[in-house]
Amino acid sequence: MESETIINPFENDDKYQKYLDELSSLRKEGEDKIIALKEEIRDVKANKTLEKDVKDKIIAKDKKLIKEAKKVKEANREQVKSIVKEASKAANEEGKAYYLKESALAKVDRAKEKEAYQKKIAEIKEKQALVLEKLKAENAQRIRNTAYDKNAINEAKKENAIATKANRVSYHSALEEAKNEYEGKIQEIKNRQYDAYLEKDGFLLKARNGHRSIVGTLENKLRSYAYEFKLSTWLLRNALNLIVVAFFLFSVFYGLGIGKNLFTSKNIMSILGQSSVKIFYSLGVAGLILLGGTDLSVGRMTGLGAGFFNMILAREVYKSAFGFTIDVVSWPIVPKVILAFLVPIILCTIFSSIAGFFTAKFKMHPFITTLSTQLLIYGLFMIGYGSYPAFNADLSIAKKLKGNNYLNIIIAAVIVIAIVWFIWNKTKFGKNMYAVGGNSEAASVSGVSVFWTTLIVFAMAGVLYGLGGAATALQGAGANPNTGYGTELDAIAACVIGGVSFSGGIGKISGVVLGTIIFQGMTYCLTFLGFDVNIQYLFKGIIIMAAVCLDSMKYLKKK
Repeated sequence: MESETIINPFENDDKYQKYLDELSSLRKEGEDKIIALKEEIRDVKANKTLEKDVKDKIIAKDKKLIKEAKKVKEANREQVKSIVKEASKAANEEGKAYYLKESALAKVDRAKEKEAYQKKIAEIKEKQALVLEKLKAENAQRIRNTAYDKNAINEAKKENAIATKANRVSYHSALEEAKNEYEGKIQEIKNRQYDAYLEKDGFLLKARNGHRSIVGTLENKLRSYAYEFKLSTWLLRNALNLIVVAFFLFSVFYGLGIGKNLFTSKNIMSILGQSSVKIFYSLGVAGLILLGGTDLSVGRMTGLGAGFFNMILAREVYKSAFGFTIDVVSWPIVPKVILAFLVPIILCTIFSSIAGFFTAKFKMHPFITTLSTQLLIYGLFMIGYGSYPAFNADLSIAKKLKGNNYLNIIIAAVIVIAIVWFIWNKTKFGKNMYAVGGNSEAASVSGVSVFWTTLIVFAMAGVLYGLGGAATALQGAGANPNTGYGTELDAIAACVIGGVSFSGGIGKISGVVLGTIIFQGMTYCLTFLGFDVNIQYLFKGIIIMAAVCLDSMKYLKKK
């Protein structure tokens, strides 16, 4: 039985075309002309072949015509508004009825297709059972014909195994073919239903001259989401988020059960403050992961930056085994603070750039280059300053720089986030980062310097690690070469939770920020609820493994 044919009012009712013709006539010398003239002015300004005086004449002429067109637009405003209102009302009423009819028919057709599919699957399985029975009988007969000779029996079994395997392949192929055919028909029904909505939306878009109302925009987003929604894809994309939500719910209720309330202003500020320190490392690592790499040196960079920051702000002089001494105890506070920030940034940038150079020049994996710089930093720092148990900054200066409840660090983090977001999203270099991360060979062919892009990303990471080292020093009372050990785990975990793909070329700053806050919040919850630190390491390992696994599954699915 064929599906019922539903009449499309937007194709079969002349009134809708009349509405559009009337609106086009009223807008021709007004609104449409203004748009066309503004586009012409933009093109003229961008045209480098035209002389300045010629450009000025054309622009002046167009501006004069725009003024005239605005008068026409104003004169026709009420008439246009009236027609749009009338057309929108008719389109919404008939469009809704048309969509509901298509939806009802789609429901019936889906049920029919499902029934037909189930029937076909049952037939395939029934046929398979008969074939297997036949193969079994043939095998038994073949064995009887061998007069129970051992070699002949083995040969008969081999033949039966080959036939059974071939049949199994054919069986699964038939099931897959039936499934694909069914899914194709269901998609056709879904397309037909969605097209019914698009007919109305398309007409309203034309009637409103390319603009949707607030209600129309909201409906468009909801319809589009419903059309593209697929449960398996949604679960794969949001599995980690669901795990995180479940964890936080568990933490809240477990906390209430033992008399601890997580949702206090103090706890929230602590999470934000700790996240603001970690965000510097996350942003640095995110750039490297975007290129398809990683960074194992973050922890040692943290110790390096925090150590030198505290050395410069200390009330005593720390002498190195290399004979090099930073003695700025007598300096005024302002230049001392400036130097305290500059030295960690410069040192971290140098070491990060070394890793970047070898990665870019010799195509070495960042895993190896950053592992090397990690060992270099730790070795040099321990040789130079290993005799000191800790480097302690002047607390009076540190408290002023830190601010109440990490306030100054949070403000600095917000500023840095805005700068890095701008670089990633609004600059040519940011586009080059995504291009190199997505496909370095294609990026190179299109004129992007893979070497310089990679090197600059590493240098940027070094700057961020230097700032992070300073923030870490302000967070704690003292620093030493082991300060920040394991920070790379937190940074990498925050990035993968935030959606930065290890496949390269995929990631957003908003995701990195959210991932950092979420991961730091989870760590804080475990500490707040009294879980052992070793449990926290176990938890971090599971989160990283789960996040990377889910990311790989998404990548394989696309392939």
